[in-house]
Amino acid sequence: MLIFTYIGRLTLVAAFLLAFLVNVTAQTRFTSGQSAVRVPFELAGDLIVLKVRVNRSRPLHFIFDTGAGISVIDPQSARALGLRAKGKLKLDATGGSVQSGLIQSVSLSVPGVEVFNQALATVDLDSFAPLFGYKIDGIIGHDFINNFVVEIDYASSLMNLYEPQEYKYRGAGESIPLEIHDKTPYVRARVVLNGREPIEGKFEIDTGGTGILNLNTPFVNKHKMLETLTKQAESKLGGAGGAATAVKAHVPAIELGSFAIKNPLIVFAQGTEGNENSTAFDGSLDNGLFSQFKMILDYSRSHVILERNNFARDLSGLEIVADPPHFKTFVVNAVEENSPAALAGIQEEDTILAIDGQPTVRLTLQELRHLLTQPGEHVLKIRHNSKTIQVRLRLVN
Repeated sequence: MLIFTYIGRLTLVAAFLLAFLVNVTAQTRFTSGQSAVRVPFELAGDLIVLKVRVNRSRPLHFIFDTGAGISVIDPQSARALGLRAKGKLKLDATGGSVQSGLIQSVSLSVPGVEVFNQALATVDLDSFAPLFGYKIDGIIGHDFINNFVVEIDYASSLMNLYEPQEYKYRGAGESIPLEIHDKTPYVRARVVLNGREPIEGKFEIDTGGTGILNLNTPFVNKHKMLETLTKQAESKLGGAGGAATAVKAHVPAIELGSFAIKNPLIVFAQGTEGNENSTAFDGSLDNGLFSQFKMILDYSRSHVILERNNFARDLSGLEIVADPPHFKTFVVNAVEENSPAALAGIQEEDTILAIDGQPTVRLTLQELRHLLTQPGEHVLKIRHNSKTIQVRLRLVN
């Protein structure tokens, strides 16, 4: 079983439709003052999930995705709200293209602020539910994000949204220049490979990506990167457009501004369709990287500001998904090489039945993942093939 762990970039192919959407003027209304502060979110499988109301509906689960040029709603969720899509459009996505309809003139709101005149593409998101342990109703994209300076505090799972003209930064973080093209933010960063000078590229800031860095196929091939890797593993790069072949491997570092992220596991795309085959940019820096910081996205001033944080990260090397429809069966989707989980003998397709004597059926997927951020020894009961076994997992910061 493979559940894809990357939502990635989602952009409009039809230029005339993009022009139409750009000309639609969004309006914002704050509940109080010029900001919405301490908006809670859940970091689920490295992705930010907000509670969003569509036309003042009940709260729905939306992924906050800087890589989405247009916001999205799942067709089933749209029908439940009485929203009807009109026409057809083609979206370019990770893994290939997808067909969609368009819903116009809706409002999207989070606690403290509502944004009007929003357009939503309709894209089936059911395949992503196992990553979260619940249904995903939509994706918040550029036309919402662009209205604010956005502070994302991963350590506290809180987001602040500010009116750009009134915003003043008072922290000690590092400002990194930001380029915005076709509703997508980009930064310059460097990939450090063994025995090579650092290779600079133009990388999308993609909070809809679950990894650290994904490199596009032309960039990988141009610099003959796979030839420098001593250890690599076959992988899949999956998104709204399907799946594509890829390679995963650790590299010495990624350099972003003055920051160096040591020994990251990154993805080298090998697909020939979709965004991963683009030459307009070289890859994406994803939420697995940015969760190591407090991040301030300021499109109005063309920069992103980063402050180091103390975010509690997974220590096990396990990637776990929850089987629908009840999301109470927790299956190992992937095991990082040489991780504590790998050393304990845990394998893909194993089912986790209990942790430290507590049956996992009593836990949510997020609660189980949280336990695997805690240092110490954990005892896991696992179903491996048809056998039930017990393993000891030693986690160290």
